[in-house]
Amino acid sequence: MPAGKYQLLVVDSSSANRQLIGECLSQLDDASVSLAADGQSAVELIASIRPDLILIDMNLRDTDGISLVRRIRNREQLSTESDLNLWTPVIFLSSVMDEDMLAQGIIAGGDDFLHKPVSEIILLAKVRAMLRIVGMQRDIHAAHRRLKQIATLDGLTCIPNRRYFDDTLTTEWKRCQRAGAPLSLLLIDIDYFKQFNDAYGHQAGDQCLKAVASALNESLFRVEDSVARYGGEEFAAILPGTAAAGALAVAERMRASTSELRIPHKHGVDSFVSCSIGVASTHPVAEQTAEQLLQAADHSLYEAKHAGRNRIVLHPECRG
Repeated sequence: MPAGKYQLLVVDSSSANRQLIGECLSQLDDASVSLAADGQSAVELIASIRPDLILIDMNLRDTDGISLVRRIRNREQLSTESDLNLWTPVIFLSSVMDEDMLAQGIIAGGDDFLHKPVSEIILLAKVRAMLRIVGMQRDIHAAHRRLKQIATLDGLTCIPNRRYFDDTLTTEWKRCQRAGAPLSLLLIDIDYFKQFNDAYGHQAGDQCLKAVASALNESLFRVEDSVARYGGEEFAAILPGTAAAGALAVAERMRASTSELRIPHKHGVDSFVSCSIGVASTHPVAEQTAEQLLQAADHSLYEAKHAGRNRIVLHPECRG
């Protein structure tokens, strides 16, 4: 199936009706049609193909169309796949013209109604109209995803920003708590960065930040790990499922990668740009908070800077 095609689902207990409607809809070059004979088959297909439009007969073999639409709308409301509520347009099909039933169907979440036997011209016209709305919804979702990405990226370094870090730390804390898994946190500070800016200018400082951010990001080997710009010349890395020993290994890669950039810094350690890293690790429990882990990493970073910089310090409570 070519990418970008609309997915249509026809749910009708009559084999003849399914085939007739399916053949009619197959005239649409930008759509692919699937068929279901009952409500359960429809639910399974909805989960697998995620249709853009559903046509449902009011009377099915194992349920009625109104009940099926209620299941579909409940599933959409419970979905966590997007910040925007999902909405799949539904057209009811019925051989009986009943105003009360039509009203109940619309209240349940239906969007339109077609009387059977269905006119091919009216069917194609209504489906095309619905698909125009679906196309606009796709555009809105794509724009929303782009805006969300922009909102969580640091404009200078193009890695995640503080907002992303805060949200991800909260999420990973809860997830690791449920799983009984360790969670480690690194706070990274570019050594003597103010002096670097004073000596070489803010433009050079921006280039330094971008280079260090890239080196830190490339030091992460797992997709679940992330590094963000925490603020100014500080960065932070979240390592879910990683205990202290693994966190120290990641921290050493980051420290070494920064040193290997060999960015001249006359006020820096050994006359090059370097970084200091504070490490904290724990198994999240209800009695603790993510803020405490962050404070532990910050304390370790302070110790690393106090001890001479260009080094890594693990929080004392994480040792052993």
